[in-house]
Amino acid sequence: MLTTLTLLGTLALAPAQQGELTFDKTRFTYGPLGQSRAGGKFLPGDVVHLASVVKGLKTKDGNVSYSMAFEIIKKGAKGQKDVSVHKRDAQDYSQLNWLGGNDLPIIAHYAIPRDNQSPGDYTMKIVCTDANSKASSTLTRDFTVEKSKLGFIGVRFIDRSPIAVAGEPRWLGYSLVGYELDKNKNTDVTVTIRVLDDKGRPTLAKALTSDLKNPGGPLEGKMEFLPAQIETNRPGRFTVELTARCNVSRTEVRETLTLQVLEVE
Repeated sequence: MLTTLTLLGTLALAPAQQGELTFDKTRFTYGPLGQSRAGGKFLPGDVVHLASVVKGLKTKDGNVSYSMAFEIIKKGAKGQKDVSVHKRDAQDYSQLNWLGGNDLPIIAHYAIPRDNQSPGDYTMKIVCTDANSKASSTLTRDFTVEKSKLGFIGVRFIDRSPIAVAGEPRWLGYSLVGYELDKNKNTDVTVTIRVLDDKGRPTLAKALTSDLKNPGGPLEGKMEFLPAQIETNRPGRFTVELTARCNVSRTEVRETLTLQVLEVE
């Protein structure tokens, strides 16, 4: 199974032997099983996801046993101390590595509160300890929570990876925050979804577009959308593009996800 934790880590490049722990292929992702997400910048209300591989765990009869502890630290402003905003003591885990080897994929996440106190710079710290070899390794990684502005949060293929088999649908999840209201306190937002092929050409002649003009606007300044079901009717490599334009502030934001569809032989 994949280990899911509320933590983040850094990339370690050195190869590992049993008894020496390192973290490899560490990256921020769109969703728990998603593609890499560059930048390390997030908005309040979003979820920080990180995928990594622990290498070098000692196996015993094919099993790996280990513990994970982590801490989330918000960096203090100039002249102020750093503050620990979340901490968890080490918890024990064990799993059978059915496919052999001593690698352990992990999926980490941290839900950012959607409030005015969240913006700032953070450090994530994780400590992994091998129960068999007693080897231990510590990782840290920084990320930034920006001030509220127009942007998508929670962008991901819900509970699925960006690699599908032809005929296996994907559900695109997303929410929108940071839009402004017009003088009558109504929303005026245009959201568009389109899919591009590997040549950058739209797969449909007309994109899926919604003009959202709601009296009073959604509560608490957040639009939550029903998942968009994307049918994978043919193999190929595609780009799913999300665009939102706030027609009040005249600002626009865009997010893209890669979707690879395979054909089973």
